[in-house]
Amino acid sequence: MRTTKTISVSMPPTEWKAMAGTAKKENRTMSALVRELYRRYMAGSARQEFGRAVETLRAEAAKTPAGKLSMRQIDAEIAADRRDRRRTKQPAG
Repeated sequence: MRTTKTISVSMPPTEWKAMAGTAKKENRTMSALVRELYRRYMAGSARQEFGRAVETLRAEAAKTPAGKLSMRQIDAEIAADRRDRRRTKQPAG
């Protein structure tokens, strides 16, 4: 039983030659090059999706009182919370 599937891709001859040249220069098969292209495409899509999620969170946070804090104030709040957590942490034993 095969563990891979075969696909067929159409492209202009000039692109095919350039792609074959790249595969040869990098000592890869065309299949390996196409798999790498797909992985990079998906990583880029994931980055874009993450970026949209971050922008949505920023927009929502801007509507709250926390949205008006400066980075210095946010850092101070985080540092204070960490100090409080360390103080209240019970010693192991």
